[in-house]
Amino acid sequence: MELREIVLSQKIGEVKVAVKEDGELVEYYVEREDLKNTVGNIYRGKITAVKKTLQAIFVNIGHNIDGFLPISDYNYTHPRMPPKVGDPLIVQITKEPYGTKGARLTTVITIPGRYLVLMPMVKTVGVSKKISDRIERKRLISIAKKAVPRGTGAILRTSAKNVDIKKVRSEANKLVKEWKNIKKIYDEGKGTMLLRSEQELVIKVTRDLFDQNYSKVIVDSKGAYNKIVRYMKEKNIKYRGRVNLYQGEKSIFEHYKINSELSNIYRRKVWLKNGGYIVIDHPEAMHVIDVNSGKYAGKKKQEDMVYETNLLAAKEIARQLRLRDLGGIIIVDFIDMVNEEHKENLLNTLKSYFSTDRTKVDVIDITSLGLVEITRERIRRTLSMAFTEPCPVCQGKGVVFSKPYLLSLAEDYIERERGQLRGKEVYIFVNPGLMDYFEEKAKEKIESIAREYKIHINIQPDYTLPFEKIKILRRIKDSVIEEEI
Repeated sequence: MELREIVLSQKIGEVKVAVKEDGELVEYYVEREDLKNTVGNIYRGKITAVKKTLQAIFVNIGHNIDGFLPISDYNYTHPRMPPKVGDPLIVQITKEPYGTKGARLTTVITIPGRYLVLMPMVKTVGVSKKISDRIERKRLISIAKKAVPRGTGAILRTSAKNVDIKKVRSEANKLVKEWKNIKKIYDEGKGTMLLRSEQELVIKVTRDLFDQNYSKVIVDSKGAYNKIVRYMKEKNIKYRGRVNLYQGEKSIFEHYKINSELSNIYRRKVWLKNGGYIVIDHPEAMHVIDVNSGKYAGKKKQEDMVYETNLLAAKEIARQLRLRDLGGIIIVDFIDMVNEEHKENLLNTLKSYFSTDRTKVDVIDITSLGLVEITRERIRRTLSMAFTEPCPVCQGKGVVFSKPYLLSLAEDYIERERGQLRGKEVYIFVNPGLMDYFEEKAKEKIESIAREYKIHINIQPDYTLPFEKIKILRRIKDSVIEEEI
């Protein structure tokens, strides 16, 4: 693998992490008060409902919305204890709340370390799928069985490869001790409470992303630098020459050209190196990506040009899904190809690009309509959900009503209410962006109605009004009536 650069910036109240592989930005994380990641947090919860028809248990963990726990998870860890409303329960968040849905929960508790993940509620011992060597896998399973107490499960992580048993056993002992402390707080506690929160981002990215063989960490904060070095010393990880304190004049994200790349991740259109492009859209229940040849003007045959553009798009799609952290169902409409070998190669290439994604991804075969279906596990909020909100002008639709249509609404109102408005003074307030258009185009029709019914109409700008809102003020006897259309 190419060198992975982890660029970390820490300011007051905020930590930002950018991950670059082969010089390209592939992952981005932010931690601040309003963006606290709750995945991995362990709670003392209380069962509020058992819905067998939904195969779900709803659990109060102190959040605004109850969490969702699959009955299969509960039965796996509590085989002889039927769930009852009011029962306390240890649960862990596996997926953040999404829209109106509460957090996804599990009773299969995991406590991650650098080399292993402790699973105190199950007896399974396993090894990361990314370690393919049979001899090494057998060695690690043997180590795990010796390192954790009998009846306790564990998974050896990729970073445990070639690590001696002393390091694994030392970490296992600390994780077991941590679990005993969690259990004690749970047993002595009452009501819902947070039992354990996931480690802060500075340590988490070091624990999960740093590999001493091909990783480099650059930090702009002395405090964060010291935390990382202290953690690596504790884990006996070689860090000299791999962890660096940045002290340049420019901001660290500016120096490593990260800001310019981040500015592109909210755009629909992403250009490819050969002049083609992909368009990423987000309907309600899925993400849709369209591949286009764009400005490509090569001299290759049509089929070869299409194949080249699709291959470039496959790489960019894999990168954008990681970078934007898009999850759920993704439908990709590649440019149509005739050559069956090209289709097969494209599918295999797309799968290979997802091999570095730490989130579970499944690429499903090309459909009869030539679409590729992808599922990517949704764990956290997407970047767009975390950093954007619906446009106050278009309310998230991406379009606004046209000026002629908005004018027609005002005309319809006056015509509809003309009997009530006879002899009255009426004020029409509009967004300043509509003012000139209304004054120019409204005269003929509105004024003709006004003259006939002796209505005094005044059109005024209102900077507080959204583009699509029109406010009407009219006086009836001693009161003023305000309406919006």
